[in-house]
Amino acid sequence: MKSFSEQPSDVSHTSTARNVPLISVEGTAFDCGKEYAEIVQSRYPGYHRYLDRLEDWRNLPKPVEKLFEKYAPHIPEVYRGMLAAYPPPPDRSDSPSVHDDCTSFGVNGTFTADGKPLSGQNKDTVRESESLYIVLRMRITGAPTVLVLAYPGEVLGYGMWSTGMTIFRNALPSTADNPKGLSMVQFGLLALAGNSVEEAGELALREGVRDQGNLLLSDPSGKSINVEYNAGGVEIIRAEDGLCVHANHPVGMNIPRHEQKDNPEKARNSRFRHQRLRSLLTEARGTLTPRECFRCLADHENQPDCLCRHGASDTEDTCTTASVTAEPAGGRLHVIRGNPCRSKSVRYSF
Repeated sequence: MKSFSEQPSDVSHTSTARNVPLISVEGTAFDCGKEYAEIVQSRYPGYHRYLDRLEDWRNLPKPVEKLFEKYAPHIPEVYRGMLAAYPPPPDRSDSPSVHDDCTSFGVNGTFTADGKPLSGQNKDTVRESESLYIVLRMRITGAPTVLVLAYPGEVLGYGMWSTGMTIFRNALPSTADNPKGLSMVQFGLLALAGNSVEEAGELALREGVRDQGNLLLSDPSGKSINVEYNAGGVEIIRAEDGLCVHANHPVGMNIPRHEQKDNPEKARNSRFRHQRLRSLLTEARGTLTPRECFRCLADHENQPDCLCRHGASDTEDTCTTASVTAEPAGGRLHVIRGNPCRSKSVRYSF
């Protein structure tokens, strides 16, 4: 098994590109997990946000365990390997959630220059996230390869598997969370192990998804769906004419009644970003490449509350700290660290 966390040899360098460190591990699922956790502890000492959550994987509920046995038996093995390298402390307390205001998209081949689907998002978070991002590549023996933008210790991330499935995520502020069903991470990993958004949607409706949020999923055929979930349950929103977009407000039928309404300015901004990205992608139909997707994500209409957001340097304002586009048919993930208007993308591959 080999592993490394230096800059990858398959990255396309440009004078204005800022690489996100690649952590690449290869071998059995257990060995990949163990090596990953060891690298994270070595390279990011003191950052245990995701490592401290590993205990959740030590004894999965039987129904959840059976789902993984059926659809993705290698995933619990990855986490067992991580647990072997990092036993979480017994007195751990959950870290506070990272606030984000991301905007995601998925398009089918009618939108792209080469006729193949693309998907991605802007990551709008607190500024410190920009220095924490990694790209995780797991080449697991006898299982799909993982290629995602992530935080150190995170496995789900933002990106794709060699199944051709991609995943991007949005916070969905709600006044109440759904307490029943799979966790977002459990569902997301099971969805990526599948072959279609139809399978993923059926799984979400059948099993439920806890808490609140949205997952934008795309499959090898170019179909995309939004999976919204909160106290209203789970709702599937299908792409319209080959285009799927989501920001940070619910768009389904039942979910919106639980939307948090204590910050109307944020709600308006989310709706603007949703409509603006939809318009930009529609205007570019038939010509989209990863570079063109980043051009759309770098839009400054309605600044400062625009798609490409710039927070004040001396505040904790939410700003765009990364931008990602997945090219699953080519096995390539394109990542920009920071604002997409200020830097060129770096390419990572399976």
